[in-house]
Amino acid sequence: MNDTKNLIFRAEEIFSIPYNTSNWDYYQFINPNEFQWKVGITPFSNWQFIVGAWATYFVTIISLKSIMSSTSPFSMRYISAIHNLILCILSAVMFGYATLDFIYRYQERGIGECFCTSDSSSAKGRLFYVTYIYYLSKFDELLDTVILALKKRPIIFLHWYHHAIVILMVWSWLEDSNMYASIGMMANTLIHVFMYYYYFSTSLGRKVWFKKYITTGQIIQFAISFILAIPYLYFHFTKNCQLGFNAFVFSMVCNGSFLILFIRFYRKTYSRDVGKNK
Repeated sequence: MNDTKNLIFRAEEIFSIPYNTSNWDYYQFINPNEFQWKVGITPFSNWQFIVGAWATYFVTIISLKSIMSSTSPFSMRYISAIHNLILCILSAVMFGYATLDFIYRYQERGIGECFCTSDSSSAKGRLFYVTYIYYLSKFDELLDTVILALKKRPIIFLHWYHHAIVILMVWSWLEDSNMYASIGMMANTLIHVFMYYYYFSTSLGRKVWFKKYITTGQIIQFAISFILAIPYLYFHFTKNCQLGFNAFVFSMVCNGSFLILFIRFYRKTYSRDVGKNK
C-alpha cells in the first residue's frame, strides 16, 4: 500500500509541472471558423498537460489494479454504456464535419493542399478545430482503461500504449500544422463510430456480430496510412511544403507500431477463437 501512495505522490509532483493557463483563450471553443492552434493560448495545448495526464493515467491504472486485486469487480454497466455512447456520437460528428471540410478544401485548393501545405494562414479554421476536438477526445478515451480496471478486466500493452501515445501524436498534428493528419482522423473516427457502438451495446449485454471486423478495419486503417504516405511525400517534395513533415514522420513511426501490435492482437484473439470452434 505504501508503494501505491508513493506512486501517487510522484504523479502529483509530475502533474504540478508549472505552466501558465492565464493566457488560455476559451473563445476558441465557440468559434470554429476562427480557430488557430497556439501552444499556451489554446486550452490544454501545453505539452506539460500531456505529461501530467500520462502520469495521472499510469499511476491511476497501477493503483486501481492493486486495489482491485482484493476487491470484487464493479459492474459499471450504465457508466460504461453512457461513456461509450458519448464517444460513438462524438466520433460520428467529427467524421461528418471533417469529411465535409476536407471536400471543401479539395474544391478550393486542390488535392495537393489536402496532403500538405506551406501556407501557414490556411492551417486554421473548422478542419483544424475538428482536429482539436479530436485531440481533446483522446483524454476522454483514457477512461476506457479506468473502466476496464474497475471491472477487473485484463489491460494489455496494446491498450494502454495506444491510448497514451496517440495523445502526443494528435498534439504533433496540430503543433506542426499537418494537413495529412485530417485523412487519418477521418479514418479513425469512422472506425470509432462502430467500435464505441460495439462497446455501448456489449455494456448493456447485447450481442454484436462485427467485433472481428472492427479489428480488421483498424489494421486496414494503419496499412492505408502507409499507402497514402506516397502522395504525401510526392506533394511534400514537388510543392516544397514544409509544414507538417515532422509530425508526419512521428505518425508513421506510431502507425507502424500500431500495425504490428494490432496484427499480433488479431492473430492471438481470433486464431484462438477459431481453434475453440473446431
